[in-house]
Amino acid sequence: MQLAVVDNAEIITPSAGVDVYFRRSPLRQEREHKRLPAGLSLMEIIERCEIEPARLYVTINGHSVEYVNWPRVRVKPGVSINIVKVPGKGALRSILGAIVAIAAAIFAPILAAPLLGSLAGTAVGTAVTGLIAAGLPVTESLSVGRLFPRANTKES
Repeated sequence: MQLAVVDNAEIITPSAGVDVYFRRSPLRQEREHKRLPAGLSLMEIIERCEIEPARLYVTINGHSVEYVNWPRVRVKPGVSINIVKVPGKGALRSILGAIVAIAAAIFAPILAAPLLGSLAGTAVGTAVTGLIAAGLPVTESLSVGRLFPRANTKES
């Protein structure tokens, strides 16, 4: 009986593992950690971490790996994998919308004072200030919509 000789092969012991660090959301700072067996492909690791593979940035020991290579790249024992979710297409629009809404809430009383004149500080003045504060987010959503129009998506 003759044994086959294989060049450039590596035997991975069952106890060998890799450290996987990932963030499920681009807006959160906390990272999760999993210790997974070595020899898995990056795609299998992402599936085991239960992360949606859309818009991910994946590195092995600090080296970026493109999406097309995830099913082909198998990780060796002892490496560290970082997976970060990248903000999506609507993220900038949402962030700008929140900033404008906060600014509207802050500046509504300041804008209302000159408009109301002698009513400032009364119950009517407070009611009008509240109406202005409620109307500014509507104006904000219209203005952000003009700056960043939504892409037309047709379902087939």
